[in-house]
Amino acid sequence: MYRYCLILAIFIFLSLSHMAEAKRVALIIGNGKYEHTSILANPARDAQLLAQAADRAGFDDITIARDLSVEGFRTALRDFRKKANGADIAMIYYAGHGIEGQGQNWLIPTDAELNDNFDLPYEAIALDRVTESLSGAQVRMVVLDACRNNPFARSWKSGTRAVSRGLIGIEADDVLVIYAAAPGQTAADGDGDNSPFATALAKRLPQADLPIQLLGGSVRDDVLIATGGSQRPFVSASITGTPIYLVGDGPGNQAETQIAPPSNPVLALDEFALDALAWQGALSAGSLAAYANYLEQFPGGKFARLASENMASLRQGEKDGAATAYTGMVKGFLPDRYAVAQGESLPIDGIWTISSIKKRIRIEKGRAYALDGWTHAIVFNILPDMVVLQNFKRNGPGRYEAEDLPLVAKSEMNLRADGNLDVKIKSFPFPTTYTLIRETLDDPEAMAAEQAIQGQ
Repeated sequence: MYRYCLILAIFIFLSLSHMAEAKRVALIIGNGKYEHTSILANPARDAQLLAQAADRAGFDDITIARDLSVEGFRTALRDFRKKANGADIAMIYYAGHGIEGQGQNWLIPTDAELNDNFDLPYEAIALDRVTESLSGAQVRMVVLDACRNNPFARSWKSGTRAVSRGLIGIEADDVLVIYAAAPGQTAADGDGDNSPFATALAKRLPQADLPIQLLGGSVRDDVLIATGGSQRPFVSASITGTPIYLVGDGPGNQAETQIAPPSNPVLALDEFALDALAWQGALSAGSLAAYANYLEQFPGGKFARLASENMASLRQGEKDGAATAYTGMVKGFLPDRYAVAQGESLPIDGIWTISSIKKRIRIEKGRAYALDGWTHAIVFNILPDMVVLQNFKRNGPGRYEAEDLPLVAKSEMNLRADGNLDVKIKSFPFPTTYTLIRETLDDPEAMAAEQAIQGQ
């Protein structure tokens, strides 16, 4: 009996220990107080900001490390490797000096002297060592806000392989790597308490229903806007194409890592939506591995030809040693307004401006078509006269619905007291909202009557 109880107690203890293991772990490093080169003011604040964002994103074990020496850096990675082993998601964020030398990227401890580029293996931390510390996790993320000028290059001998600007883009298998700037570029510290990159990442990391495959692209867009296009973050993504969510559709899902669409099973199974999502991820990464991964998932996909063309361009660029322009646009994927049958007139027929992009559409007899052209979701070129909404239906006073063609989803519209329309699209992988601002109406009296009924 005693033996049975002992075995049972051990089993319960091991079970509880396993349950207590962190599912999401993060190591946040901010190196700013350098002993032998320029001090950086923002990394400590950026690290704190990112730790708070990681907490909101559902990470349950967050380690903040500041001003690490080379030995401290190695110890931190060794300790974190134990935490990452068996975790659902493991993330390392680093802010500080980072340079390229001897054909690879290095993160610089605060006590590094680096009198010569041959000192790098002894005084710096190779990016390979960082990614290796994540190897035991199911999903691995490395974020590098380290693409600054090389402060040691001036003292090095001429002819070394190190560069004075930024990091180089290196693909890591089964790891999502987000660089603060494109290869060869430098990242700005910004005018505020935090760098533009850290600010954007802290905003996007806990965003509900944003798969991590699109995290880098969202951060990139925010940084481009914040810096006036002077800084362009770079993404190397060699991870599964199945959407992975840090924060799901509601607070009840925040504690679970969702490796599946979080809502609306009908849309989740929509092949076109999955195809478009995978293509956005591949185009954002812009690497041979990313395009090959897309083709493996969607060999007959909408963007298979573009993926093959971009792979050929990348290979030719490597051969010629020249920069490569990627093709991402798809033209003519929406029907022309003359190809869509007209329906009945509605009080909302007229010209409206989409608030989020400041482009005009015309609602006319059951469908809406573009008056201005714009780029949608990176890959679609919407031209004037293309139908973007169809099958309009009035559900009640001031309430309408339609089918959004670019997002392949149902669109719900509610008339506001000021005469504008609030729009919510139940899009995959997360809802889209904007306002249609009224410009002109075909029948102002019909709209006035609609608003009168709505106000009763």
